[in-house]
Amino acid sequence: MSIDELLQRVSLQSKSNTWSAIAVVFSSLEEMVEELQEMIEIFVECEVGVISGKTGTIDLVEQLQNAPEEYLILYDFEYWNRENWQQFDGFRSRLDREKYGGILVFSPESLQKMLKYAPNLLSWLGSRVYDFQKGKEFLNSDEREQRLSTLREWSGLSDSEVIEYAELHQLPTDPEYGEWLILLDRGDLIER
Repeated sequence: MSIDELLQRVSLQSKSNTWSAIAVVFSSLEEMVEELQEMIEIFVECEVGVISGKTGTIDLVEQLQNAPEEYLILYDFEYWNRENWQQFDGFRSRLDREKYGGILVFSPESLQKMLKYAPNLLSWLGSRVYDFQKGKEFLNSDEREQRLSTLREWSGLSDSEVIEYAELHQLPTDPEYGEWLILLDRGDLIER
């Protein structure tokens, strides 16, 4: 997944405590956290906080509970061991903040530890665990048309019908329809 694709998904989320996870090459971790913070503030139009897990599980959870920001980026899990992950796995309900949610940013190594030692957290994240590909841009025209074709087949609707339903405020709230509007350069029709 590219940062552009991630930002599209984040911008389509309602204020419903949705969390995602991304894996980033360790050498790009700090840069990615800074870039995500800036870009999410623009795309979601809210304040984004950044919390490091470097000092351990209990401190991270306390910071999480006291964070005033509506969207959070959690990172710096490189030194976590089995005990940290198992403890955080038990505290996963603390991620429910009745706000936008956030992103957990991992190195490939820390992601592997989370996958191994925090099965409940992994289950809670579901399919929202992504591998970030630095330098990958928005979809090219062929990829865009392929994705639009898949959406047309999935829904049985045409592009013009989707636009018409959106203009009439009758488009379902499924994220796929928001993605469809963005691919048609009609993100202005997405209801927030």
